[in-house]
Amino acid sequence: MDNQPNNNQEQEVDLVPVFVWISNGFKNLFKAIGSFFIGIAHFFVLTLIFIKSHVILLGIFFLLGGGLGNYLSRESKKTFTAQLRVQPNFQSAAQLISNLEHYNSLVYQEDFLNLAKELGINASEAEKLKSFGIKPDFSDTELLVEYDTFARSSDTMALENFTFEGFKAAKRVIDYEYYTVQISGTDKKALGKAATYAIQVEDNPVIKGLRLSSIETNTFNITSLEYHLTEIDSLFNAYQMAIKSTDSQSQASTNVYMGDQRNSNAFNDLFNQKASTLDKLKEAREDKYSFDNTVNISSYFVKQGTIEKQYLTMKGAFIFFGLGLLIALMPIVLRFLKSYKI
Repeated sequence: MDNQPNNNQEQEVDLVPVFVWISNGFKNLFKAIGSFFIGIAHFFVLTLIFIKSHVILLGIFFLLGGGLGNYLSRESKKTFTAQLRVQPNFQSAAQLISNLEHYNSLVYQEDFLNLAKELGINASEAEKLKSFGIKPDFSDTELLVEYDTFARSSDTMALENFTFEGFKAAKRVIDYEYYTVQISGTDKKALGKAATYAIQVEDNPVIKGLRLSSIETNTFNITSLEYHLTEIDSLFNAYQMAIKSTDSQSQASTNVYMGDQRNSNAFNDLFNQKASTLDKLKEAREDKYSFDNTVNISSYFVKQGTIEKQYLTMKGAFIFFGLGLLIALMPIVLRFLKSYKI
């Protein structure tokens, strides 16, 4: 019993180094954080001093870059850009992409005779064309519709490890529904002629076969849906005649009294079926007219200059400013390399 107070005192004494160690740890941490911010501030001050020492050189390069960017910006306004949003049918996206890459290579090779022949324009107009480009045009909403269609036609077990993000990542460049085509040139009239020809794709055996198959399937679907609508209208007439032949109590109800002694919501079911059939018939008729062309144009406009804002003046100014910094740093780097001891 007499040794118990001494043991408690020894335990309290043993905890003192732990608290000292924790205290020193916090001091070192705050000291390191302070040194980090001091180092950043010191580097910032050194950078300002360096810029001040070479302000004339950096200013000249900044103005040169801004002037060059402004010149390029003005030159870009002398060109015209046609932008088309197109929808290739019958798996013709790959052929469309190949055609535009071919036209772009003809421009690069300055083979304007063949370019004019393929685009239905004369050689002088072909010389005024500068570039052809194409890229997929899509949104997540459109891809979700495609993914939903794919999911409904696929096995449930197969979809467990195939998410929407995986569906997006698995799509190839030729698998999208819509594409943006950009064609640039220096003559608006020649550009307008070339744009409509550039997106045309001639039927090869595969495209022709898919077109005929799609037209036949579409014709059959339209005929079937129209017949289905006729049958639904006939059922409506039959139910109306049945209502007229019942007593006044059944006439006041929205349900039809059938022979099996059960109430039937036949009218609601028929109404829903008719609405669904009309929607399907509308889609089928829209598809019918889209099959006339291998590539359909969703939107088309021509703009002077580039479509996207490039901010050439500011880009040129800062690029040349960075180049000036590199030139100003070269003497410092050379002195460091000479004094460096291996």
